[in-house]
Amino acid sequence: MTDTVCYRHPDRPAGVRCQRCDRPICPNCMNSAAVGFQCPECFNQGARSVPRTRTSLGGIQRGGSQQVVTYTILALNVLVFLAARFGNPQILNDLVMVPALAGSEPWRLLTSAFTHVQIFHIFSNLFMLWQLGPPLEQMLGRLRFTILYILSALGGSVAVWILSAPGGATLGASGAVLGLVGALLVISRARGLDVTWIIMYVAVTAFLSFAIPNVSWEGHLGGFVVGAAVAWIYLQLSNHNRRNRQRA
Repeated sequence: MTDTVCYRHPDRPAGVRCQRCDRPICPNCMNSAAVGFQCPECFNQGARSVPRTRTSLGGIQRGGSQQVVTYTILALNVLVFLAARFGNPQILNDLVMVPALAGSEPWRLLTSAFTHVQIFHIFSNLFMLWQLGPPLEQMLGRLRFTILYILSALGGSVAVWILSAPGGATLGASGAVLGLVGALLVISRARGLDVTWIIMYVAVTAFLSFAIPNVSWEGHLGGFVVGAAVAWIYLQLSNHNRRNRQRA
């Protein structure tokens, strides 16, 4: 115990001293540590020096729910769908992917991945996102999962821009979702897991893309290829970091 005053609050008596810097601190400045109490500065400095936990593929492990990005994407898709269906349907005209307009309105490359018209369309896409998103987000971490999803969506839109008719309109999260499928295929193969169901899903999707009119095979292909490529890069980075840690 000490009879001096707190170094941060001269008008308050100090009850203890910081275990790291030995400065007197009042009850308001006391932070519980492994041993005794620490002042705010020492406590914050110690928190910053704690190594950040990495996910299985090298992403940064965050606290709380590991599916926050997946659920946010799900919510955005539902909100846009409801706004267009029960609010102003014209908002879709400003969001869908139209190759002829993509050069002057580049936001369409991304916003189109959050637009749907038919209930079955949004249900099928969001169901797959709900199935694939959480495990991938947990493996990759929030940041890398977000990058994967956005790049997959952009990859699908760019493929539509290059390969489809200039005046056509494309919408839906299918390209981004196929990007998650491609990523899961690459990661699963690298880990020696059974990928039979993934290959079957890709085969069925490819068949339906050509068998059903008005289905964007271009968006599916672009999203799948980009998602697989991003996952491959993540694997290489993870392996590189693992080798560096082993040498250290």
